[in-house]
Amino acid sequence: MLADTVQKILDIQLTWKITEDGDITASLEVTKDNEFPDLPRFGVRMFLNQRFDEVSYFGMGPQESYRDKHQAASHGLYRSKVCDLHEDYIKPQENGSHYDCDYVEVTDGQCGLVVAAEQAFSFNASKYTQEELERAAHNYELEESDSMVLCIDYALNGIGSNSCGPVVSDAYRFQEDAFTFRFTIVPFGKR
Repeated sequence: MLADTVQKILDIQLTWKITEDGDITASLEVTKDNEFPDLPRFGVRMFLNQRFDEVSYFGMGPQESYRDKHQAASHGLYRSKVCDLHEDYIKPQENGSHYDCDYVEVTDGQCGLVVAAEQAFSFNASKYTQEELERAAHNYELEESDSMVLCIDYALNGIGSNSCGPVVSDAYRFQEDAFTFRFTIVPFGKR
């Protein structure tokens, strides 16, 4: 049975600005109802053509990294194929994120887009949607999306290790009740 009403979690004021050059700037003013617990994640998910299979970014890498799991990573410029960003865990789950990024570029070698933000962000580029990762009980059950899925995240809650250890430390929890997330998408390519 479905509830007659659902309590609102967030108030979001979203403003898109598109320049004559085709640059797109998004500004999200967000207020979370403090009655709710921490958000696990906040960002924007885009579905791009599968041909955009090359990624370059300036951030923590080359392996996945999160606000509480990035000591083995280093900050630098990295390049990868989208398929190589996926971590093939026994039980698929949130994976392949890259923390503390200044920008990310996705391309097919001829055209693409760059995403940059006023403050460092996390991103994930994948052949799988989050819903597919959640639904699959085993990695061999995963079915690729018909799109390249690009997530630009203002923040993610830390991963923690509660399955075999402590919960996420307060220092790595996404506890903000009000925040602003601004980013710009710059398309490029042959005209």
